[in-house]
Amino acid sequence: MSHFYIERKRAAVAVYRHAKRLKTEHGAKWLSPVELAQSAAGGGSRAQIFRWQKSDLSNAAVEQHEEGRGASPSLSEDETSLLIGFACYLRSSQKPVDFKILSKFCTSHLSTTPSKSTISRIMKRFGFSSQKTMTRNSRMVSEDVVEDALDAILELRSYEFSPDQLLFMDETGLWSNVSQPQTYHFANWYMTPP
Repeated sequence: MSHFYIERKRAAVAVYRHAKRLKTEHGAKWLSPVELAQSAAGGGSRAQIFRWQKSDLSNAAVEQHEEGRGASPSLSEDETSLLIGFACYLRSSQKPVDFKILSKFCTSHLSTTPSKSTISRIMKRFGFSSQKTMTRNSRMVSEDVVEDALDAILELRSYEFSPDQLLFMDETGLWSNVSQPQTYHFANWYMTPP
């Protein structure tokens, strides 16, 4: 069937039917049964929600048609949650997240090494997409730029600011952003790299 556990499917169907009834019987036009069902399932497409409604999700049917056919998943649900949490932490800290970083995390912390397609599928399922990072070019193209910056720093030091005074500088041009060419990022969000 799919990667969704039976409990999630049952929850999605129950929420959908209840929301649909409220919408119909009580005129709650603002309710969106499909979106609520997707939330209850922890994801899932519109087509999956409708397919689950038509399926027999009873215990007897599930026992007859075992959901775990085929190869077992590379990551358990808990391991997947840890991987997604790690990716969220990195992106929230404006750090790049690519396959190598996620694979290294799985190897060192989860004692497994999922394939690139498995990681891509998991990231997509949880709302991440692979995006190009935005880069800025460095102005450090000649020794003159470095010399000018050092002269500016020496001049500022000559003013003898006291340690409790703050001085902010921006756009010195000494460094450019170092970033990955691709990063997993929250889908449809715009964020420049660190």
